[in-house]
Amino acid sequence: MNNEYLITLKRVLMNPNIQVVYSDVTLAETIQIPKDEHMVEHLQVLEELNAKYIDPLNNKLRNEKPIKICIEYLKNLKSFYSTPYPNFATTMDKFSRKISGLPIEQSIEEISKNIIDNTENIMKISVNQINALNENEYEEPMKSAINLMKKNLPKLFDEALQSFNPLTEIDNLPLGPKPFREYKSIKRLINSKITGSELVKEIENIFNQEHGESNWKSSMKDTTENKIIIAYNLMNWAGYYPDDFDKVKKNKDRFRASQNDMQHAVRASIASFLISNDNPFRIKTIASYEYANINTIVCSAESFLKEHFFK
Repeated sequence: MNNEYLITLKRVLMNPNIQVVYSDVTLAETIQIPKDEHMVEHLQVLEELNAKYIDPLNNKLRNEKPIKICIEYLKNLKSFYSTPYPNFATTMDKFSRKISGLPIEQSIEEISKNIIDNTENIMKISVNQINALNENEYEEPMKSAINLMKKNLPKLFDEALQSFNPLTEIDNLPLGPKPFREYKSIKRLINSKITGSELVKEIENIFNQEHGESNWKSSMKDTTENKIIIAYNLMNWAGYYPDDFDKVKKNKDRFRASQNDMQHAVRASIASFLISNDNPFRIKTIASYEYANINTIVCSAESFLKEHFFK
């Protein structure tokens, strides 16, 4: 590309005093590239930049080359699809798309039943795996831990299934962001000069007034990652620099792309800088970081070079 800022940025990022990082979201997007040579190019650029992988399990950086990390990622993905978890993940994805207004044929009631069935199946497999262990082959404290799991896991799983909300109350509600964006209070807010975390809090207040906080936020743990997700989703739903996630385009999964953008914001929250030339993404990420009290600086390639590197 004949873009002086991107050319300069690449040279700057190869500076030994700068550590470039990438995540599982980067890999998920890379393996979706149709042409193998273009996918390899992405991995080669990461290697040129001496980029380090953020391990999603512990947020630590790994030193292996990107191609090795990518191969391991693909192997883990293959192993994942040999378990019951893909069915659960697919069902949850359908639920997310359904409430986002996308044309999913199944009703909320049917999706809810599938969630319960998949959860019950996973729980049964987990109990069988624990019961198959011979605790006498282990030393303490593992021996006592296995005995405790054999005794308590079935009861805990039963309680979890009984407490599950079947979600049928959502079936009669208008789905997708369009009804929410039509609220007069939302229209006034989006047209106001309020920005950043204050805007997110105002959207949240309106959402809670209309739908009740107990229906969504109380089920999420109060973590930094979840705060970013909440803020980013609220702005999308309110129509503030929204992703077109509720539109269906030929050969383009805009919903997945929107979810990936949000997850990029989550993963980058442990870094010093997040550099992107996507202006709507930057604006929403800055507001999400303010809402979650994150200090990561979000900027374009040009502003990173002018305001932070060459100043």
